[in-house]
Amino acid sequence: MNSIRNTLLVWLMFGVLTAIGLAAAVVYERARREASELSDNQMMQLVASLPQPPGPVATTRTNETSKRDDFVVQVWDSANGFRLYNSHGIVNLPEPRLPGFHDQYVEGTEWRIYNTRLGETVVQVAQLASARHEVAASVALRTVAPLILLLPFLALMIWIAVGRSLAAVKIVAAQVQSRDANSLNDIPDYELPREIQPLTHAFNALLSRLRRASAAQGAFIADAAHEFKTPLTALKLQVQLAERASSDEERIQAFADLKGGLERTSHLVHQLLTHARQDPSVPRRVSDRIDLASLARSVVADFAPIAADRRIDLGVKAGDPATAYIHGNPESLRIMLNNLVDNAIRYTPVGGLVDITVRQRPGCIAVAVEDTGPGIPEEELTRVLDRFYRVPGTPSEGSGLGLAIVRQIARAHGAKLSLRNAARGLHAEVSFQVAT
Repeated sequence: MNSIRNTLLVWLMFGVLTAIGLAAAVVYERARREASELSDNQMMQLVASLPQPPGPVATTRTNETSKRDDFVVQVWDSANGFRLYNSHGIVNLPEPRLPGFHDQYVEGTEWRIYNTRLGETVVQVAQLASARHEVAASVALRTVAPLILLLPFLALMIWIAVGRSLAAVKIVAAQVQSRDANSLNDIPDYELPREIQPLTHAFNALLSRLRRASAAQGAFIADAAHEFKTPLTALKLQVQLAERASSDEERIQAFADLKGGLERTSHLVHQLLTHARQDPSVPRRVSDRIDLASLARSVVADFAPIAADRRIDLGVKAGDPATAYIHGNPESLRIMLNNLVDNAIRYTPVGGLVDITVRQRPGCIAVAVEDTGPGIPEEELTRVLDRFYRVPGTPSEGSGLGLAIVRQIARAHGAKLSLRNAARGLHAEVSFQVAT
């Protein structure tokens, strides 16, 4: 299992070690340059301190008395190339050719050499290049050594700091773990670090959606229980009437009433399930490109037998556009049109007229269903959109959910539902906004 603490510790220690290494490299390079400049200056000063011209002198250093950082001095007779003086008899530098500073390998060892002319002689001063590197390395090591010694302390501090920083995660986990299925209140996060707050915000948003879903479910169950009381009581009474029927005519009538009650209850169940599926708190796909005019003609074809049985003239009004494209969920839009047409047919008298119209307007496409029914009283036009509300005095066939479902689907698609009483009956229109 991955550990944030271990991961942070490893990466932070890696970063510290990398920084120390880079600092050591920079210090070493600067120390090497400064040591090289200082040694070069010492070489020139050494030459300047010699007598002019120097005479033959015996060797002053031996293998036992020599040091790695010693300057080796040789004096050459420029006329015949004879070496007049060699400070270290163990080192035999080549005869100087060019004046100035040179880096040269002698017997596989790198030397820094300075050649200059003094009268009839050439003075040669040399030093091991490795001696200069050792000085630079010593300076760099002394600089970073305290940082290296602090590494265990830094590791401990990082371990403690990361642990204290991650304590907020344990607090949030404890708050979540202490809750039961009914505790959907937000987790307080105003005292938590800013890095943890996006997680708690997302979790609180989830809790908010769960609260809405739970409230919707509770309201649905309560509404369903309330609405089922009446039809179930009626069905029970109708069964009792059928049982007590004393003649075939009474029994046939009782069973006919029972059949009608079952159909109404079935319709109510269908509407309740449809309403539950169209819950606005549940995200739905609304990205399909749909021909609204073609969908309207398909719905008309589905309801044609029902309309013909009641001798109602149902059709798509002439003059509509051949195609009218919108983006939406095809299943939801079909349910919406089905409810509008079903309501229109239910409340239109025998021999009446129901027309579906699809119109294109600037920036929107509207689908309207108009019937020749009794319409809705003006003061009830807004209330009929509420769930389970039926206008007083209307037939009891409906469940009061049809228009509520229509409004719910329209809102999910960013559309607007409007109801008004026309000259002949009710005019219900849904307007969809489209890009110009």
